[in-house]
Order: sequence, then C-alpha cells, then structure tokens
Amino acid sequence: MSRSETMSFAIVALLNFLTGCASTTGPEANSGLTVERILTEPLTGIAGMTRVKQDLSEIYGFDPSVDEYTNRDSKPLAGGWVLSQLWIEPSPADFISVSLATQPCFPVQRALSLTQAMPYQGSGELSAPMHNAIKNGMLVGLTSSPDGKCLRTIHIERDK
Repeated sequence: MSRSETMSFAIVALLNFLTGCASTTGPEANSGLTVERILTEPLTGIAGMTRVKQDLSEIYGFDPSVDEYTNRDSKPLAGGWVLSQLWIEPSPADFISVSLATQPCFPVQRALSLTQAMPYQGSGELSAPMHNAIKNGMLVGLTSSPDGKCLRTIHIERDK
C-alpha cells in the first residue's frame, strides 16, 4: 500500500467518523460549484484542484492563498447538495477533503460513473466502502455511507 493510499484511507475514515447530518443553513447555494465539479475537476490536474479550492474559498469566505483551513459549517452547493465540512491541509499532506450531508443523498454510483474510481484495495477493516480515482497526477478518494449508497466524503490530493 502506497503512502498516498494510506493517507487517503486515514483521512477519509476520520472525516467519515467526524461528519454527521447537516442542514441547509446560511447563504444561497454557490451557483458555480457542484459535487460533480468537486469530483471531476481535480482529475484534470493540479490546476483543477486549485480551481476547486478557489470556489470553496468563495463559499466558506477564506483567503484562497491559505494552506490550512477547517470549517464544519453547512454550505449549500448548486444542485441542492450540502457540504457539511471542509478540511484543507498544507504540505506535506497537501489535500482538500469535503464531507457531504446525508440529506440529500448524492448517489455513490453517480460519483463512480463520473470519476471511474476503483474500489480501495488497502488492508484492514473499513467502516464504509472506499474508492479511488487517479488521473493526471491527482487522486480523488471517495467514501460512502456504511450501506454504500450515499457519497459521504471526497478527498483530493496529488498522487504521490
């Protein structure tokens, strides 16, 4: 198991544990950022990850040049989906992780179709199904609800 896979597993498992139900509170949904873009844009390369971080900075109201940021406020996205947590970590980890509210449920099958992610083949017991998509030097890790139906977390980092 590579360092990247290990880190993805640990971080996504922690986020999955920390997130709970979230409600749609706060400002109107961001018109440009969707779950679909969070899933696919980073797979175009580091510039795609940077664009997603920029859009997240607009939603959460932080300076996009910061390297570290955490927020557990619920924020609506276009399409009716709701982020329940954002976690940005600087190098050497250098990742973006977002958690989705359980309602509405973003279907895991839709996320897998968009990213072509493959099942995580790591060792150890998992509390929920995990998948990784790797393309253009980027890794997008997905964790579902324990029943495997709803997308719970999206973890984005360079494929190291």
